Amino acid sequence: MPGVFVNYRTGDGEWAAALVKRELSARFGADQVFYASQSIRLGEDFSREILSGLRRCEVLLALIGPRWVHAVDREGVRRLDKPDDWVRRELLEAFDCGLRVIPVLMDGIDPLREADLPDALKRVARCQYLRIHHRSDDLDLPRLVDELVELVPELLTPRPAPSAPRHDRPAEGELRSPITEFRQALSEPLGQSVYERVQAAASAALELLTEQRYPTTGHLDEADLPAELEKRLAGYEHDLAPLLRLVAVGVRSGDRRHDELWTSLVERFLQPPRHQPGVREVWANASAFPALLLVYVIGVAAVAAGREDLVHRLLCATPITSPDGRTTPVLRALALRNVVDPRHAASLPLWGGTAPHQALSVQLRQILSRVFFNVVDGAAFNWTFADYEFLRSLLELHDAPFSSLGEFAVRLDHDDSVIHQRNAARLDAESPLLRSGAFDGDPARVAVAWRELREATRARYS
Repeated sequence: MPGVFVNYRTGDGEWAAALVKRELSARFGADQVFYASQSIRLGEDFSREILSGLRRCEVLLALIGPRWVHAVDREGVRRLDKPDDWVRRELLEAFDCGLRVIPVLMDGIDPLREADLPDALKRVARCQYLRIHHRSDDLDLPRLVDELVELVPELLTPRPAPSAPRHDRPAEGELRSPITEFRQALSEPLGQSVYERVQAAASAALELLTEQRYPTTGHLDEADLPAELEKRLAGYEHDLAPLLRLVAVGVRSGDRRHDELWTSLVERFLQPPRHQPGVREVWANASAFPALLLVYVIGVAAVAAGREDLVHRLLCATPITSPDGRTTPVLRALALRNVVDPRHAASLPLWGGTAPHQALSVQLRQILSRVFFNVVDGAAFNWTFADYEFLRSLLELHDAPFSSLGEFAVRLDHDDSVIHQRNAARLDAESPLLRSGAFDGDPARVAVAWRELREATRARYS
């Protein structure tokens, strides 16, 4: 079990321990969090269960309040000096078992000093720490989750996700993951480091997207195509994961200063390859999957941030230039069928059983649910994803007769009232979307696209 053990002292900040336990259980599942007062059943040997639970974990969070160092028993003996003190025993067992020990300092107390600790526990003072304050727990708890996801990605998904490049730790020893540092950079007045961090992550991803790693030529038996295509798409997801996470956080912040950065990223990843002899069409098309992932992350995050104008700018006003000089908007260049043929998508081993026109949409939703963890997640993410695909389909139908219908279209065929009501405010004359130039700023053109969308849905799914 890649779990988290919550270590705390009774009478020294149970409020924080309870909040941490509740937050981590909600995010990772209760079985991933060991919290003695709730994880041990009545009648069980608590000594055995505590040590057993601890040995199954990978991280120990040591909740440290104002009385943690100097708490004494009834005889006046400091508890940390007593071999039978459970806080002490759990920490020593964690070190012996190779767990990562993270002190969590409560309510602004000073970092631990080795001089204040018994010899056996001095190394706790050398562990990089986090902070949590009762007045800012709504910010501190998400940060704690971010840190744990970076350190132990198995908490989030059984398959480890690649970590973003690590940055130097601050001199004072406080834990700061790349996501935490990026959130801090977004709050800076100039925001220059946001550009630098994102472009560095983009360069690192592009260095992996080579012909040697993802060849577009060569013979392949048709029987092997589904498994090989699925493997390739999973590889693209893996290689872009650190960048996608930064983009999701950055766009979701709603900061307009970086709009040019997001659109330029897509242009950077969607440079059309020049024609080469022997290129297989399926591989050439799939090479646009990294750009498609970026577009979806930007689009979903923009909808979540109320930035539908950015969706229009990205899809309709960002041109992709082909080698012969022709330009195509991202909306058309990355139509779903142009990246993965629906027939191929429905035949992929892990995507099997999904209708051809939904398969890629379903897979994108599953990929992005991991990207948006702790940014927009749960039911809110699912609705935001559907809203983005709905808006994209309307924009496509306004531009041309074909639309890349997504998973939402199945529900639309049965009942269009919910998604229409959710997006009504996004589609009126005063909405950011229409004021940015979408549908020529005319609600009547929205109505035409809406009618065509329902007709396309009935034709494809009825």
